[in-house]
Amino acid sequence: MGQEKLYIEKELSWLSFNERVLQEAADKSNPLIERMRFLGIYSNNLDEFYKVRFADLKRRILISEEQGSAGASRHLLKKSRQRC
Repeated sequence: MGQEKLYIEKELSWLSFNERVLQEAADKSNPLIERMRFLGIYSNNLDEFYKVRFADLKRRILISEEQGSAGASRHLLKKSRQRC
């Protein structure tokens, strides 16, 4: 269970970081070119999250369902969807 908790924190931490990148893109005190770079970083991070991490979460749920214990993975998937 300890490793699964670390996994959950890592995924939510990734989304929190990306949220901060988006806040930098919205900060009008940053030069326009920097704001555009932050938008690019945000977009790339979100793409990677869905292609790699989100897909892995779904895979974990399928495996857990076969074993009869998908609760934690489903909870993380729900939290991830709320944050995106």
